Amino acid sequence: MLRQLFAYRNLLFLLMLLSSGCIFLTDDKKAGLPYIRELYLMGILGSTALLFACWKRIYSSKTALWILFMGVVLPVSSAVLAKLNWGQPIIYGLLEERRSFSYLVFFPTLFLLFKTNPSMEQVERFVLYVALICATIGFMYYLKIIPENAAVSFQVDAKEVGENAVLLRPDRYRIGGAFVSLSAFMLMYQMKERVSLNKLLLLLFFAAYLWLVIQTRQTMVVWALAAVWIFRNRIDSLLKLGLLAGMILVLSYIVMPDFYVAQFEKFQALLEEATGGPGVRDVTISISMRAVAENMYIGLGALSLQWNGGFSSVYNPHFYLSDVGIVGVYYRFGFLTPFIALIFYAGYLRIMKRCKDKGPLLLAFQLSFWFGMFNMVLSNALTYGGDTLGFATALFLYYSKVSAAERSINRSREWVNYGAVQYRHN
Repeated sequence: MLRQLFAYRNLLFLLMLLSSGCIFLTDDKKAGLPYIRELYLMGILGSTALLFACWKRIYSSKTALWILFMGVVLPVSSAVLAKLNWGQPIIYGLLEERRSFSYLVFFPTLFLLFKTNPSMEQVERFVLYVALICATIGFMYYLKIIPENAAVSFQVDAKEVGENAVLLRPDRYRIGGAFVSLSAFMLMYQMKERVSLNKLLLLLFFAAYLWLVIQTRQTMVVWALAAVWIFRNRIDSLLKLGLLAGMILVLSYIVMPDFYVAQFEKFQALLEEATGGPGVRDVTISISMRAVAENMYIGLGALSLQWNGGFSSVYNPHFYLSDVGIVGVYYRFGFLTPFIALIFYAGYLRIMKRCKDKGPLLLAFQLSFWFGMFNMVLSNALTYGGDTLGFATALFLYYSKVSAAERSINRSREWVNYGAVQYRHN
């Protein structure tokens, strides 16, 4: 039984589940278990070192160099810059940039893919199962089945609206958002040719999770744009999808109208807050641009909250580099940012292009990356998306090699060998 539990395929699913972060302590400290992320990263670092020592296939791919640049060179460089500019010890800089090390999940994922040889459909099911687990855990927090963490306070993301001091997003839990979005895109691609009621119900479940639990307006807009893009050549499928979803929503409105009234009021409050003038991100962008210019365009690195309160003691309690995407990268690395962005975006585009046969999952990864690139001012994928991008890179590389091997076999079958002379069948 223990041998079956630690079979390569089970380990691949477990690695995907951990990469989703569903049990890690969230950024707002409201949910998840402390120190599990750090233990996970230590496991990734240890397994990567072991694979470099024992698995020769790692050295045969240039993609490994891209991963090492994103997952080792950048976080170490940021820690060094923070040491030089602020005097922050290197260990705190590495602690602050620890999420970048999650790019290294590429190596154990690639190893497990070669060991299990899964079909694309099997990996798609794994991703869907992980997304369902994430959404279930998130809803359990939302419904108070799992209580919030009581040991830490939560003040940064609480915004008050009106005279009654009602919290704008009091029950927000950002658990597994990346895998939920990928699963939503994947389901849309699967329904492009044929709309399925079961898949539509799953998509509506994920949409409810996004609206009620994750509550990220940017992601809501991205989902809407993704639906338009995926069904751009299949208006009939889009109309069927919209009709079925509308019928389900109307029926649910008849059953619980008060719920929809409350959600509409919440939507109005979110819209008003989003369009009500300069927000936290605008202030953070302004401070970042000015600080780098005053430092002769040399990057300043990133400060850890565990060291003298981090940026809260320098600027304000709401200053987070993760909120401002590429501007946060610019704050860290200064004039080197264009070169880093070129390596990141061009490198990943090349990795995706090499995989010729993309199923719904790989198309979902590709679409997610495109949206992140076009929205780089808000997207923090470059520094915080390593867990998803490292996993996706392994998939793109593995299936590109599988496709190349299949094409080579098909070409060889077109030739018949008769001693010194070869004849080709037409």
